[in-house]
Order: sequence, then structure tokens, then C-alpha cells
Amino acid sequence: MQLFSRKLLVQAFKLPLWGRAADETPPHWLVSRLQTGDLEINRLGGLTMRTDWGVQQCAAGDVVVLYQDNSIGFEKPEKFEMDFEVVVTTEQLRAA
Repeated sequence: MQLFSRKLLVQAFKLPLWGRAADETPPHWLVSRLQTGDLEINRLGGLTMRTDWGVQQCAAGDVVVLYQDNSIGFEKPEKFEMDFEVVVTTEQLRAA
């Protein structure tokens, strides 16, 4: 048996809680998917997405992830912090 580690470069956006402003401006990839209807805002204050395997959704406060293959995923904040580490911050991107 072999063990493998997967290294991914992702972009992420944490959805604001109900009645709160987001910590940062939503990224273009998220806004464009809302405009095309690929993602919809749901009653939980999160997002809903239809996939080949059914409907996936998240709630307010969850993290929306854009993977390298241009797919979208949802993560709970606690799991996201365990599985991912910051490589470049928003401030570093702006300064570049």
C-alpha cells in the first residue's frame, strides 16, 4: 500500500453570516457564477449548486472554494482551516 498527499492551489471566499458584511469583496469567479445561474443564493444564506450527482449546498459562514480544475466546492470553516494553508494573502496579491 502507498500513501499519497495531494497539493492543491485553490482560491477561497468565506460567505458572510446573516446580516453581516463580507470581510472582503467577492471574487470575480464567484460573482460570474452567480450571474450565470451556476450558483444560487439559498434560504440558509449560503449557496446552492446543481451537479451531475445532485444538489450541493452550503450555509452562511461556509467557505466557497475554486479548485485548479475550475470546479467549485463548499467547506465548513473548521475543515477548511485544517485542510488548507495560506500561500498568498489578498494584501500580497494587491501589492504585486
